[in-house]
Amino acid sequence: MKGLVQIFRAMAARQWRWLLAGIGAGFLVIAANIALMAVSGWFIASMAVAGVTKLAFNYAVPAAAIRGLAVARTIGRYVERLVTHEAAFRMLADLRCWLFDRLIPLAPAGLEGYAGGDLAGRLRADVDNMESLYLRIIAPIATGFSVIVIAPLCLSLFNVAAGPVLLSALLVAGVALPLLTRRMAAEPGARAVKVAGELRIAVTEGLQGAEELLLLGAADEQADRVAHLYAELAGEQRRLGGINGVAIGGILAASGIALAVLLAVAAGELGRGAVSGPVLAMILFFAAASFEGIAPLAAALQAIPAASATAGRLTELAAAPHPVPEPGVPLSPVSGFEIVFQGVCFSYAGGPEVLSDFSLTIPAGGRVALTGPSGRGKSSVVELLLRFRPYRGSITIGGAELRELPSEVMATLISAVPQRPHLFNASIRDNILLGAPDADSSRIRDALDDSGLAGWIDTLPAGLDTMVGVAGSAVSGGEARRIALARALLHDAPILLLDEPTEGLDPATESKVVAALNRRLRGKTLLVVTHRPACLALADTVIAL
Repeated sequence: MKGLVQIFRAMAARQWRWLLAGIGAGFLVIAANIALMAVSGWFIASMAVAGVTKLAFNYAVPAAAIRGLAVARTIGRYVERLVTHEAAFRMLADLRCWLFDRLIPLAPAGLEGYAGGDLAGRLRADVDNMESLYLRIIAPIATGFSVIVIAPLCLSLFNVAAGPVLLSALLVAGVALPLLTRRMAAEPGARAVKVAGELRIAVTEGLQGAEELLLLGAADEQADRVAHLYAELAGEQRRLGGINGVAIGGILAASGIALAVLLAVAAGELGRGAVSGPVLAMILFFAAASFEGIAPLAAALQAIPAASATAGRLTELAAAPHPVPEPGVPLSPVSGFEIVFQGVCFSYAGGPEVLSDFSLTIPAGGRVALTGPSGRGKSSVVELLLRFRPYRGSITIGGAELRELPSEVMATLISAVPQRPHLFNASIRDNILLGAPDADSSRIRDALDDSGLAGWIDTLPAGLDTMVGVAGSAVSGGEARRIALARALLHDAPILLLDEPTEGLDPATESKVVAALNRRLRGKTLLVVTHRPACLALADTVIAL
């Protein structure tokens, strides 16, 4: 429940006006429906009495009221749907921003303990499921309890004895019964969320590793696992459906009993002349419509355990410890761009040391290349400079300790092309402009020329507007690497980190890219990781690890 409260605060922090507007619109719709039913009952009964007694009856006013309430209910329902869904979408957008603000410092070291399918499920399905927190839990509970409090008070204005009877029935049907079914739904609801997460992981891993599963003959085993999880999830959902059926049946039974008691109480007063026949009809219709207002309460309270389990998965992810904590107080500006590693030690979790007492100095404007066999820590040096992973020892930039530099300062100091650059499912232009959103066409063209992309892009029908596909699936590995290189060049930071920047390029293209980079990078501090001889021309100093 603590996680649910934390997620709700994150969602409602900026959208509380929309939240209240949606709840208010929902209550007004229910109020219009109750009033419509009550006035209709009174009107029908009054018309019948007037017909029998031959008394004059002004039907124009109540008929107009009925039409007005019917129109108000219809329009109100549309407005309520519009407002509540707008509120839900806005709250989900804020939740995604809140979650990503917490995840960005975790990548990659802080997220390596999560399976890819599990992480994707939390970021997509679990966040999407939080839509129900407002639409199916918060709003129905708020409007339902408003009906429980206000409806008996309004009914008491017409008959003092009817108010307490309706209040008792609403409390039983709208509070006691839903709390009972919520307790019954706690275990299957939490279990359904857990199994749904495992099912998403199994399906994602099965799709991502389809080739390996087929080669190893394990595809049938994976399919059986998915089928078993699906059957288990369906079973938990059937249990929840049965519990919901019990809740609905209980509400119907409570409403029937309440109407019978109200009829018995009011009938006595009808005999004494304290209540007229039309008023009795109005009381019964009013009470029946009030139960429609609390009907969603059972489903809302029943959904809390599942929503709480989902929120727990998100808050667990958001609360993961940062591998390199963000400094709390910004320090003075960096004085220069010299990079110094001194006595640095680093190891991956549970593994041997990759770097042991590692020291390296790259003077401001200097160019250093790291070479050597795989596994010697070349890429680890780049990741440490990007503050992706914790380390022991000291790393300074311009005399400032890396651990103490705020992220905003780091972003202005360093451009990087990692070994596996990520491209977003957008156009080439959009991916490149991430380095400098305000860059003009001249700067973009220079970055394309220096990364060796210009000639290839000129052959594309859509040019820079060509889509790269999910994770760059529509372009080759070499093209994806050059797009990432153009993005880094456009950022134009004083320090540039390149990890295998020409991997996947043919020798002719590689030679052109290296020559262009040599011209462009004059005066910049450069660290390049490579095993390709052509790239060594970028460096003043070559260090073999």
